[in-house]
Amino acid sequence: MRNDRSILDHDRAFSDRKLPSMNGVISNIGVRDRLLGAIGREFRPLRCAAEMLARAAGRTPRAAKNWLSGTNAPDAEALIELMASCNTIADEVNALVEERRKAREQCPGSKSGSGTSSG
Repeated sequence: MRNDRSILDHDRAFSDRKLPSMNGVISNIGVRDRLLGAIGREFRPLRCAAEMLARAAGRTPRAAKNWLSGTNAPDAEALIELMASCNTIADEVNALVEERRKAREQCPGSKSGSGTSSG
């Protein structure tokens, strides 16, 4: 017995089955491209890049090939594993976080660090 999603996926064209990309935040600022660029710079020069990347992230070599080609980006758990195993990827992610924090500080409506509650 199939679930509703598999029935819907079966009726759709194959190209429509991919998960939608997060067009809002990720592609406007290039976070996805910078993350995949950092992964590529670290692993593409290696002889068995996909296998080594897969081992570092705890994923399959096919998933790693998709990351290296730019088709997909790692999920949160795989990203954490990569950050733990590779300092350059961790540095890139931390730099992206800092850029976001600085951008929020410039916004007049944001108050960073205000955790006080009245009552």
